[in-house]
Amino acid sequence: MSDKILLGRCVQYDEPIYLTKHKWDCDWYWAFGYLGNKNTHFHFEAYINDHRYEVTSHLKGSNINQNEWWVIRDLFVQAYALKKAAEVYRYGGHQSTRPGITDLIEDKTMVTRLNADLERILNVLWDFICKAAQPKEES
Repeated sequence: MSDKILLGRCVQYDEPIYLTKHKWDCDWYWAFGYLGNKNTHFHFEAYINDHRYEVTSHLKGSNINQNEWWVIRDLFVQAYALKKAAEVYRYGGHQSTRPGITDLIEDKTMVTRLNADLERILNVLWDFICKAAQPKEES
């Protein structure tokens, strides 16, 4: 299986948009949500934060239908929340270092648990997108 999947073509620029498969990076976090092509790079969060919720407002020629788009968005919302929580339990807010103040909830066990849950979400998400992006059989 490939580590990239074509989601469709960017509505604005008429270029293909690929999603790169998640991977464990730098031995402490999950890298995921990377979209783009040879000319552009952005994160799936841009689609979540966009007020236009329809898949067709972002991608044309996509095999992903609107019901599938909602599931994909939901799984990404969960994934980003888990990633952020794991960061907080590992490093606090990344703004300063004040022992006993900014590291109050540092907890390596929680980091491990959150990253394990995140891996489960990302694996389900990848499998779902791979299926959703395939051409649909006409009935």
